[in-house]
Amino acid sequence: MGTRAKTILLVDDDRVHVATNRLLFEKAGYSVSAAYDAESGLEVARAEKPDLVVLDVIMGSPEAGFELCRALRADKSLKGTRLLVLTAVAQEFQMAFEPDGMWLPADGFLEKPIEPDALLAEVEQILG
Repeated sequence: MGTRAKTILLVDDDRVHVATNRLLFEKAGYSVSAAYDAESGLEVARAEKPDLVVLDVIMGSPEAGFELCRALRADKSLKGTRLLVLTAVAQEFQMAFEPDGMWLPADGFLEKPIEPDALLAEVEQILG
């Protein structure tokens, strides 16, 4: 028994989306916490040191999630934390995004809407 559940922090201003994904991940055995904006997402991540942060991009401002992603990646105390961007930004702005080292330093990028099984598979792949 002694192994702890992997932890996931959901950061999204859509509370229904957070609640739905919380259920999905908890059912799969993960420990889940949530934040509803980028600022509190950074605070919770620093306090809890999750294994994975699943974050939205458009939270109040169009670039809030990008800024959060870069802040999380730059924080030395969160060095082992993986980042998955889950957003509808490409639909909103008709632009394509993918992880890179500077603008979007994430471990994965998925477009909403996404099937629950596909989301769970991506999380399991990122967390290894």
